[in-house]
Amino acid sequence: MLMALPSFADFSTNFGAATEYTFRGTKLSNKDVVVSLGGDYQGPFGVYAGAWGYTGGIEDLDTSQVNAYGGFAFNLGRVSIGLGAIQYIPAQQSALTEYTMSLTWDDYRLSTYQDEENTYLYYEAAANYDVWGGNGLVFNIGQLEYKKTNEATLNYGVAWVMAMEEKVDFELSVMRNEDTGNVIAIAMSRLFDW
Repeated sequence: MLMALPSFADFSTNFGAATEYTFRGTKLSNKDVVVSLGGDYQGPFGVYAGAWGYTGGIEDLDTSQVNAYGGFAFNLGRVSIGLGAIQYIPAQQSALTEYTMSLTWDDYRLSTYQDEENTYLYYEAAANYDVWGGNGLVFNIGQLEYKKTNEATLNYGVAWVMAMEEKVDFELSVMRNEDTGNVIAIAMSRLFDW
C-alpha cells in the first residue's frame, strides 16, 4: 500500500509576476515587479504541502520571503474542512508560524489564522463568483485582532481573475487596509501540472 501512495499524488509548480506583493491588504514589496515561484503536493486522504517564495529581483533580496505550508482537508459533500500550518520565512527577520482552520462551502470560505505565540488572530471571509467563460470576481474581507491590546485592523478587497489558455491566469486586485491604505496590483501566473 505504501508503494502505491505516490500514484495518487499530484504535483504542480507555479511561476508568476505582479506589480505588488500584498499580504492581508498591506503592500510588502517596494519594487515595481515582484517575481514568485512555488510548488505544491496533493496526496491521498486530503494531505497537502507546498512552498512559495517571492522577490522583487536580485537587488531586492532584503524584502524576499519564502512560505512553507502543509495540512489536510477533507470533504463532507459540498463542504470542505481544512487544518494546517504556514511558516513565513522573510529575509533579514525571524520566521513566523501560523495555524489555520478553514470551512469552505461551494465558492464561499471562512478561515482563521493564529500565530504560534498566541498574540493575534486573523479572520477572513471570501467569495468567488464566476462571471463568464473563465472570468470571475473574488471578494474578501478580513480582520486582524491583537490579543494584548484588543486593537483590530480591517482589510477588504476585490479581484477580477481571468483564466486564459495554457493554465495562465491574469488578476487585477484592489485592496484596502485600514492602517496602510489602498493598493492596486496586477498579476499573471502560470501553473504547471506534473
